[in-house]
Amino acid sequence: MSRDLESIGDPIRQALQRLGLTDVDQFFRLAAAWDSVAGAPWAGATEPLMLRHGELVVEAHSLSSVRLLRYATGDLQRRLDDFLGAGRVVTIKVVGLS
Repeated sequence: MSRDLESIGDPIRQALQRLGLTDVDQFFRLAAAWDSVAGAPWAGATEPLMLRHGELVVEAHSLSSVRLLRYATGDLQRRLDDFLGAGRVVTIKVVGLS
């Protein structure tokens, strides 16, 4: 059975890559550790949605948080560089709840 699960992984990864989601492993690693990596004021107020072509899309839980955090990306960028490696995230886009 584990062999069946392994064989599904490659087609899924290929499909995600065709969608431009080439950083899937890095994204899942980041999402799992988000609160500790992001720190204040990001932890608890946001969650990562997608990492694609160096752009990290982060969803804020309120519109006021969106406005505030759009101008507070410098510290988060440094933390992301430390966690994922420099250059993995080039742009941080903050969006509101959809």
